[in-house]
Amino acid sequence: MFKTFKSILFATNLSENCRQAFEVAASMATRYQATLVLLHVLERMPDYIESRLKGLLGEKQYDDLAHSHENTARQALIGKKSSNSLVREALEQFCVEAGIEDASCGYHSREIVVADGELVDEIIAKSKEYNCDVIIMGARDGFLSDNSIGATIKSIMRRSKVPVMMVPPAHDEK
Repeated sequence: MFKTFKSILFATNLSENCRQAFEVAASMATRYQATLVLLHVLERMPDYIESRLKGLLGEKQYDDLAHSHENTARQALIGKKSSNSLVREALEQFCVEAGIEDASCGYHSREIVVADGELVDEIIAKSKEYNCDVIIMGARDGFLSDNSIGATIKSIMRRSKVPVMMVPPAHDEK
């Protein structure tokens, strides 16, 4: 019997490569009436770089800059709307474009998560925290081939106890 998904983690770095992966995550959330957790991790910089920046900028200016960066990432994910409104509108738009009737567009959503820390650790931790059944991530365009699985996705695949789905970026057909 095929397992249904109750909670889906979509991890994004906010790049264009993640757009196709979001569409897959939204489709699955709609299909399984699952919770869709959108995650962006603000990677911590090495301590020696952070110390140098604090020395150059001053503690207060550095903290202001870091806070501004976090807010910028959050706004890129949710805009000026609440996370539930954004997810609901995105899924509703997806349903319209996919020709799915409104009545079958059932899903649950949690607020969008912006975490701070080591990328792989945070993705694994949030997948456990939200009891996710699958992790969906976007692949990047490769240097020598069409798509590339980077070190981050490989590390997540090694450490995850749930399936990890890599979605290649959409390419315009010419």
